[in-house]
Amino acid sequence: MTSVSKRFCLAVLLVLSSTAHVEARNDQAPQSESDEFHFIVLGDAQFDDTTGFNRIIDQVRRLYPAFVVQVGDLIDGYDSDLALIQEEWQRFQNQISPISDIPYYAIAGNHDVYGDNKTPDADLERIFEDTWGPLYFSFTYKNALIIGLNSDSKEAPERVSDEQIDWMNAILSKSDAEHKFVFMHRPPMLMTNAPVLHQAFVRGGVQQVIYGHHHHLHHFERDGVHYTMTNAGGRMAHQVKAVGGFAHFLHVTVRGDTSSVAVIEADSVHPQDMVNPVDNYDLFNLGRSFVDSEVKLTRLTEADSYEFSLSLSNTSQRGVTAFIDCTSPDERWQLTPVQIKPVPLGPGETHAVTLSATYKPTRVPEGTPACTVQIPFQTRSGEWLEFTEQVSTKR
Repeated sequence: MTSVSKRFCLAVLLVLSSTAHVEARNDQAPQSESDEFHFIVLGDAQFDDTTGFNRIIDQVRRLYPAFVVQVGDLIDGYDSDLALIQEEWQRFQNQISPISDIPYYAIAGNHDVYGDNKTPDADLERIFEDTWGPLYFSFTYKNALIIGLNSDSKEAPERVSDEQIDWMNAILSKSDAEHKFVFMHRPPMLMTNAPVLHQAFVRGGVQQVIYGHHHHLHHFERDGVHYTMTNAGGRMAHQVKAVGGFAHFLHVTVRGDTSSVAVIEADSVHPQDMVNPVDNYDLFNLGRSFVDSEVKLTRLTEADSYEFSLSLSNTSQRGVTAFIDCTSPDERWQLTPVQIKPVPLGPGETHAVTLSATYKPTRVPEGTPACTVQIPFQTRSGEWLEFTEQVSTKR
């Protein structure tokens, strides 16, 4: 067999072995579920932290869920001036416009339908329905039943009306959905008919009940029903994360017969291009080779007199300026120069800074000088960072 033939056969074998490997990996590909999706739950907003809520909406957009549910108190409300309320709803719709192509379902909260006397107002309920749809509703998505209740109706203050409970019981009894979620604004355990509500959830096979109103996070499970309070941008009584005082939203995942609820802290979902590659490698290269972390003290002919040099090397693609501060840990070294001028370095440039270090025979130091090198570093997005390196010396 000629050398050419041998090379050809070897190439064929390599292709065949590569193909076999790919086919084997395809056999191990994840099995898809016909019922697999995720959705987002938002809590109170009511213009308490408008910039924070706007950022949350942008983060929801990045996750691109199947739909979004918000559990009430969307606007400030508590006013019977219908023109003012219409303006607030327009303002809120502008806030959530980045997710306008994602199905959005609003639950009515007290701030949304209460007038200036802090009781439900029929005109405000009508405006809510004209803007968002029914005050209570249900729909089925894949293998999940979604129910929205109105916990602030004029017919049943501080409770969910008997009419709604009867309606919900009928919906639950007819549904064969594997997952059943209920959303409302007020905490169900604080309703005057809380026991009736809870038993309806248990009998109907509800797994998750999610609500807002008190502007913090908590979760507990009772008789197989998981109760979760959430808060998006509402004013918090405290900001102690360990006990629920932080802005967040819920990410609900359904996959076949299992579901999971994850709490996502606000401002923890970032765009794919959050890091510029030039910034990334510039800082990486500066950290890897800008200055040695340890340099040697060189003894001079004169007793108790030394010198050391910091070799600076800018391997980044940008011009930088190094600010150097050298000190003596026990203040027994005298360093010259005392003040080191800023060192500008263009891309690829190097520079050495040499210092003399002396001490008096009657004040022998235990340690050796140390230096801090700082470089102001501005990202392409405009943010200023402080790149810092510590340099020690040894005799």
